[in-house]
Parts: sequence; C-alpha cells; structure tokens
Amino acid sequence: MPAFQPTADQFRAFRDDPHDGPIAQVNLLKFKDRADYGADAPEASEGLSGADAYRRYALAFQQAASDVGGTCVFWGEAERMFIGDGDYDSVMIMLFPNRQAFIATLNHPDYNAMHRHRDAGLLHQDLIVTRPDADIADKVNTYP
Repeated sequence: MPAFQPTADQFRAFRDDPHDGPIAQVNLLKFKDRADYGADAPEASEGLSGADAYRRYALAFQQAASDVGGTCVFWGEAERMFIGDGDYDSVMIMLFPNRQAFIATLNHPDYNAMHRHRDAGLLHQDLIVTRPDADIADKVNTYP
C-alpha cells in the first residue's frame, strides 16, 4: 500500500538493522497533478506540476547525499507496468555507503528547506531498501 512517510516501526527497523555495508534505495514515486505549496509560499504562483516540485527536492537531496557519499544512480519516468498493477510516475535509485549515511542526509542542515518541495509535489511513494547479495555481488555492478 503506497505511503508518504515510513511508520515509526519501519524507521526503527531500518535504523537498527545490523547490516553495515552499502544499501540501495528504490523509490517508486507518484506525483500530484499540481504542486501544493500553500497560498503564502513563493512558489504558489508558479503553477508547478507535482513532478516539477519533486524534482526540486530530488536535486537538493542528491546534493546533500553526495556530502556523505551517497549518489543517485538512476532517475527515470515510469514507462508502464510490465508485471503488477502499480501506478507510479518516476523511479529514483539512490546508493549510500551505509544506512548511517542516509540518516545523515535526513539530518542535513538544508533538509527542511528541500523537504517542502517533496511535500508539495509527492502524492505517495513506495521505497524499497536493498543490500548487495553476497553470492552475486562480485558478478554484477554494485556499489563501489
């Protein structure tokens, strides 16, 4: 079921997971038709789409992530569902050297300023946290 934020239990499970190596986060994103900043926001008169507002967040988030060794390895429009029946507009895959780096990104001094673009543009998302499969990690392109 699509959501907007992790539950407290989901965040604790992520934070407390003992895996201390690289993780990839697969973000499945659905945007609002129109960005909803609120009438008093400077962007209120720009008439942005939800996708445009979220892109502002994504660019700032990628910069904050790079400060702690994270990187965006893929951003693309969802073309169609081939298996299943999800409804997403975009996919973004972020790589982090470890989960502490991702948490550091959430604590970045600019996070609140960038997060408002996420709030304005995002309708819902699913986010899958992954880690390398030790049996095949040396045979596929994984986090350096």
